[in-house]
Amino acid sequence: MKTIPLNTQQAPPISVPLRFFTVAPLFLMLAALILLSGKYNPFANMHSPALLAATHCITLGFMAMVMLGAIQQIMPVVIVSPMPATRLTAWLAILPLIFGALLLAAGFMQGNPVLLDIAWPLLGLAFVTLIAASLISLARSPAHNATKTAILLSIITLGGAIALGMLLAHGYASGLLLPYDKLATAHINLSLGGWVLLLIIGVSYQVVPMFQLTPNYPEWLAAGLTPAIFFVLLLNLLSLLLEFRPNWLVIVVQGMFWFLASSFAAATLVLQSNRRRRIADPTLSFFRLGMVVLLCTAMLALATLFFPSNDRFVTLSAELFLLGFAMSLINGMLYKIVPFLVWFHLFRGGVKRAVPNMREIIPEHWMWLHLRLHRGTVLAAVFAPWWNVAVWFVSLGLLMQGMLLVYVLFTAISVYRRSLQRLEESSP
Repeated sequence: MKTIPLNTQQAPPISVPLRFFTVAPLFLMLAALILLSGKYNPFANMHSPALLAATHCITLGFMAMVMLGAIQQIMPVVIVSPMPATRLTAWLAILPLIFGALLLAAGFMQGNPVLLDIAWPLLGLAFVTLIAASLISLARSPAHNATKTAILLSIITLGGAIALGMLLAHGYASGLLLPYDKLATAHINLSLGGWVLLLIIGVSYQVVPMFQLTPNYPEWLAAGLTPAIFFVLLLNLLSLLLEFRPNWLVIVVQGMFWFLASSFAAATLVLQSNRRRRIADPTLSFFRLGMVVLLCTAMLALATLFFPSNDRFVTLSAELFLLGFAMSLINGMLYKIVPFLVWFHLFRGGVKRAVPNMREIIPEHWMWLHLRLHRGTVLAAVFAPWWNVAVWFVSLGLLMQGMLLVYVLFTAISVYRRSLQRLEESSP
């Protein structure tokens, strides 16, 4: 698959994605504090209030915040179709997302149904706004490529995940008689296996060859991978809700999903091994870590199919996918996207001379430090379900990563503002 020439003329104002990016690390810090607040090991019980609250801080407050910010930049630049009413759409998404995520976490921690019942409509508003705007943008787009297909399928699975999440939150709050275990599993599958994985794959089709100087993904892989994953997710959803019998059908369906996810990881690692530039790069290392962890997660998840009674292994596979795979790639993409945005908007805004090099916008030594912190956090997460002390290391790692991200993001913003100020001072 060839990378698509970027259409930078329709890019949104830099403030649109940056407001999402700068809020996101605060939720990492909040997740760390929540994990430390409980008396017991939250990773020992996948239904513990602290683990539920911290997980939703990471998924809604950090991951979704970054991904929703990035998609508003990706739509006009990659598929040549800007979001409708860009600034209004951003505000209608970010404010209810912030308050909804905070209230949901508080509702889980306190067991307060009132907070849950306030949280789910706010979260629904945030995601419905972005989903509707994204679908309008996709419908208007003249592009026909694998990235567009991946984004469309990720948006569809996000809609299903949000609908199930709202139903679960309302059910917990009002005491509805629902098959909570099945719905929760379906919600997790569509959220992580659908929205997160499909969007990461679609963005990787462009980011990996462009920023990491690798060969392009093979045409057959790019064209067929995300539709195949989407189809398998639908089969998995049916097998869960309809209780397929015999049980081996469920194993086959889930095995197909992890085979496809592993194929993406393996293909990416092969491309990275053939990159044209051999200089060490922290963003590349984030990607490699994520792909290796995805392969390990696949093996662990398949093992849990044969030993489903051990909840701690199920918790561990979800942890690894969330922290080791998704967070690794999101961190790596942030360290490429943010410097590019600053450089691009300065250059487009008229700063032709003395535009800072992208390596100067966020110094690499901070990225290497973040990578080491993140590796330590993922390693601690492997032991957290069994070793109480590891919970402290996971929490400390998340806290320090959040603080570091706040610092480097505001460093990038200050570079942007200083450069604009020089432009204003030099203009007649």
